[in-house]
Amino acid sequence: MKRFLSVLTALAMLTVSMAGCGGSTASSSSSEAAGSSSAAVVDSGKRLSDTDVAIDFWHHMEGTSAVALENTVNNFNETVGKEYGIVVTPSFQGTNTAEKLKTLAQAEDWGNFPDVCQVASAGIPVIAGYDLLVKPEDMYAAGENIIVPREDILDNAARTFTYMDELCALPFSNSAILLYYNKDLFQQAGIETPPATIAEMVDAINKLTVKNGDEVETYGLEVQVKRYQLLNFLGGMGEYNFLGDNEGGRTGLMTKTTIGEDGSLMKFLDEWEKVIATGGYKAVEDNINEEFAMGMTAMAIMSSARIAKVDELTGGALNYGTAALPTVSADDKGGVAVGGSGVVIFNKGDELRQTAAWIFQQYLAGEDAQYTFCTGSGYIPINRKLYESERMQTFLAENEPMQAAATSMQNSNPNVQEPFDMVTGEIDTIIDTEMQNFAQGQDKQTTHDNIVNQINSKLAEYVEVNS
Repeated sequence: MKRFLSVLTALAMLTVSMAGCGGSTASSSSSEAAGSSSAAVVDSGKRLSDTDVAIDFWHHMEGTSAVALENTVNNFNETVGKEYGIVVTPSFQGTNTAEKLKTLAQAEDWGNFPDVCQVASAGIPVIAGYDLLVKPEDMYAAGENIIVPREDILDNAARTFTYMDELCALPFSNSAILLYYNKDLFQQAGIETPPATIAEMVDAINKLTVKNGDEVETYGLEVQVKRYQLLNFLGGMGEYNFLGDNEGGRTGLMTKTTIGEDGSLMKFLDEWEKVIATGGYKAVEDNINEEFAMGMTAMAIMSSARIAKVDELTGGALNYGTAALPTVSADDKGGVAVGGSGVVIFNKGDELRQTAAWIFQQYLAGEDAQYTFCTGSGYIPINRKLYESERMQTFLAENEPMQAAATSMQNSNPNVQEPFDMVTGEIDTIIDTEMQNFAQGQDKQTTHDNIVNQINSKLAEYVEVNS
């Protein structure tokens, strides 16, 4: 177990990004989903043992997302679980399960690791260092007990949880960043379609902003540009763009950011400067869900996981739409990064429990689980075959805001990903602080240099300690 100690410093420095997670409510389709039989049902006589195999599942879902998760687990226990003789017990472990794992690792308390754990994507590089981790890469290579083929998983979602060319987790609760827009305010301003580029968004802000003297009554746009927002703007530039060396830390340790030397950051700041100049841009998110729901902002940039929250706040009465994140340039084709969480499994020395965990892990990425959880929570399915089904096509037709989210995820280049930068929290603070200063009058070159130099400084400190 000595190799575990080599990742403890990394764990201590890593703040797992949860930007893709938000509140949610169940849709009208969730009751149907909860009662549906599993499309992943396998032949009978597959029991792993004469007695049921019990496994524990840690998760970080709250509210109605937790209800959707409970329904998903119950469906497993009643279908595939019964066939294999597996019983899963879910338990909430706080909003940062990677921190809980870190505490156990520091105490070398490997016996109390869960069989299955939901983790945010940013935690994958560190979790990949645990000897207890059972990688789907290896399980698929072994070819045993396959109930959800790897090819059923969307390529960009699989790459989100791939580190050093190995699939370390299976995606589960995933999201995409979107532009939310108030259709009524758009109509009043004479705007027919949502902006596709930042330049078009600037024009829309000018038309949508309402002032009473010097006071802004309705902002054209609200978004606080932090790491999550910036990585999506920059990652989608051109065909795709990496935010650091070694493909943003996915093929090796990220030692520096490349957004300064490749010109992508300055190109973004050139465009964002025009957003700031409109005077109708709200750069600080006080209560972005509520402010958009109340019509205080005509546009907002948020995760697709917020769709259900907006519906909850307005009782479904707000006439709004969602669209793909506006691109920095008209010819950008990369799309957006998959946000959210995946599921990992651990080998605690019991072969039956490891096999049971593998079957359950796959089920969560399967058609039925993804449908049940999507319709109950607002997260986007990552199962390719589910999108071909009549039930999913019907759900998307009846839930318009979800259409842009699903399309954005499916159409994005697999290389557009959140970087594995290892000092996520520090980088988030750097970008947030400098972009706030930029919005308040700091010059563009200073903003650019501060972001690049400070990120590189933090990365250099990490490399020096962990190389």
